[in-house]
Amino acid sequence: MTKQTREKELSFEQALERLEAIVEEMEGGSLSLEKMTAHFEEGQTLVKFCSKKLNEVERKIEILVKKGDGVEAEPFEEQADPPAP
Repeated sequence: MTKQTREKELSFEQALERLEAIVEEMEGGSLSLEKMTAHFEEGQTLVKFCSKKLNEVERKIEILVKKGDGVEAEPFEEQADPPAP
C-alpha cells in the first residue's frame, strides 16, 4: 500500500491517535536512534496530514449570523496571517 493510499484511508481522528501514540513511545525513552528517527518522520507526515485536514474544514465553516427574525449563513472568511516580526 502506498503512502498516498494510506493517507486517503486514514481519518483525522485515526491520524491524531497514531500521532499521540508516537509521542508517547518517543517520550518513553526506550527507542533506538533508528526507531526514534522513523517515528519522528512518521510524526511529521501525520502532523502535515492533520494540518491539511483542519485547513480543509476551516474553509468549509460557515458563520451563522442573526439577521432580523432569521438566521443566515455567511461564508467563513480566512484572516491573513500577521506578518512575522
